[in-house]
Amino acid sequence: MTLHSEDDGSVVTNRADQSSKYDAYTETVLELSGGARVDLRRPVGPAEREMLADAGLAGPFAVLTAENPNGRNPDDAPTEAAAERREAGNDRRHAALVAGLHDAGVEFVRVDGVAPDGSYRERCVAVRLPRDEAVGLADRLSQLALFWFDGDTFWLLPAEADAEPRRLPAV
Repeated sequence: MTLHSEDDGSVVTNRADQSSKYDAYTETVLELSGGARVDLRRPVGPAEREMLADAGLAGPFAVLTAENPNGRNPDDAPTEAAAERREAGNDRRHAALVAGLHDAGVEFVRVDGVAPDGSYRERCVAVRLPRDEAVGLADRLSQLALFWFDGDTFWLLPAEADAEPRRLPAV
């Protein structure tokens, strides 16, 4: 599968790239407002469950984004101008997602997906939707994957990615 960027027409991912990007999700740290962090490279323990509950996220929920559709990151852009267009597109898509959730009366919590070393950050939302609806929303947002918390464990679920669900942490 080859996907093309809406911003600059460049080829942005093939199966190997898509697989690599899907694998990278397993290295995510979730940052909630107020500074709470859940490192998806480690099992969720009582302290993390309490942090999630304090943020209004007790029980099942999804973490998804509207940024970087089809795995296209600004850092992957062929030129600085294309990277700037992709970043502006991310701003528009994130604003549209937040507005759409508000309009639909869907409560959400702002969450950032962050690389462990802080070198990468993506604006996300945590939403209490049924799992299939969350996957469908991520697919409509052209996302490779999303995170699902079943109340006990985080999972990496494919949306557009041709991959299997993965229980986190990856071993």
